[in-house]
Amino acid sequence: MTDEKPGTFVWDRANTFLSQVEDPFRTDIESAMKWRIAPPLVAKILHLNGKSAFFIPWIGAVILLAYVSDLIRSKSQDWKFTIAATLIVATTSAVMVPLHWYGINDSWIWLGLLVVTFSQNRTLLVASVLLAPWVDERFIIGLPLALLSRQIGGSHSKRKFEWWLLLGLLPYILIRIAMGGNPINGETERTFIATHLADSTRRVGLAPLAWWMGLRIAWIPVGYFVKTLKSKDQILLLAIGAPTVVITVVLAADMSRSAAIIIPLVLLGSIQLYRDFPKTAPRIFSWLAIASLLMPAAHVVSRKIDPVENIFVEIARLLSG
Repeated sequence: MTDEKPGTFVWDRANTFLSQVEDPFRTDIESAMKWRIAPPLVAKILHLNGKSAFFIPWIGAVILLAYVSDLIRSKSQDWKFTIAATLIVATTSAVMVPLHWYGINDSWIWLGLLVVTFSQNRTLLVASVLLAPWVDERFIIGLPLALLSRQIGGSHSKRKFEWWLLLGLLPYILIRIAMGGNPINGETERTFIATHLADSTRRVGLAPLAWWMGLRIAWIPVGYFVKTLKSKDQILLLAIGAPTVVITVVLAADMSRSAAIIIPLVLLGSIQLYRDFPKTAPRIFSWLAIASLLMPAAHVVSRKIDPVENIFVEIARLLSG
């Protein structure tokens, strides 16, 4: 951002985040941000004053990509495939949004969903479910899909739905209720939902474009993973995935941003494709990664389309000031 842009989504959200850093528990902010207190609390504890708090979303993006890279490497043992698959993830909204918009901590919640999908470490699993909801409620929306992904592909040592992980949400729910913020039907939540239900009818026409822009090339491994599933698992995935998409479209104006909620499927598809075609997958993914870097993208927020040029144009814009 080269200048002030009051009234825009990016500008308003950045100012809200900085206001929360000053006082993580303040209530005179937009309702969508009121309970996303974990990053502001961390910034407060670390004494990140002023704009230095914007450091936290960037660190989240770096750690997310490090986790993705390590996961792909452990499954493939192929450095070319690892780099290419990581680049593809890096060109999705899971990374582009935290790097483009100030104060957006999405990478931390997508990291939480990947941990739920793939990790065998119970400490990490419990920590993700306990902490990620305080970063963004999208983690709760995406949790059933991540648990299903764990069952059908992410955790190959188990084939059962690990419902006990849902118990990790109880502290979040109970604290919100105790503090007067009913997460189900509180007054603030009812107003928020009613507003977005009304707005969703006006922006739903752009939802397909938004969801395409959220992943773009990364839709290829998603499609491949779904194709390789048994019919029963495909039905289960549709039963959980369809409501996940509908809920995000209805409740979130930043639709392309929300598409990253299915990032576990991107990793599952990439890993499965490598297993099926270990000799050709690195070359295929290398070309897909190049296409991801060259292909123009866009952030779609409500009915606004904010273009993102290919990597070379964006670097030229950056260097030119």
